[in-house]
Amino acid sequence: MDKQAQLYAQFFKAEERFISPPIIPGFEPDIVIDFVQSGLNLASYYSRRSPNWNPLLQELFLRRVFFQLVETIRHTGHSRIFRRICVDHLHCPLLALKKCYGNSAHGQKQLQSLQRGLLQIHYHSGR
Repeated sequence: MDKQAQLYAQFFKAEERFISPPIIPGFEPDIVIDFVQSGLNLASYYSRRSPNWNPLLQELFLRRVFFQLVETIRHTGHSRIFRRICVDHLHCPLLALKKCYGNSAHGQKQLQSLQRGLLQIHYHSGR
């Protein structure tokens, strides 16, 4: 199996574990970390320093991980521990997106939009 196929298989397997209930208590950190790391690995396959450079796919997978974490944080059906672990790991795709966007005006607007969304979540969660 080539590297690209392996990265895709790993990502989709981790995503399936992440979004499929029930989450067995005690395995929450493993599931979240595996999902985030596999998404970052797949996005880095398309990074600027890679021979497979594709900024659209890189952004797609980083945003997919980011928004999946955000949706999990908002979903009250998940355990508080699982949601808290998602909050703790939200910075990983956000920082990778910041690096991906660079200093372009469009990138800065995208990043500010994501940050505003996080502030709204924080405000509405009552914390």
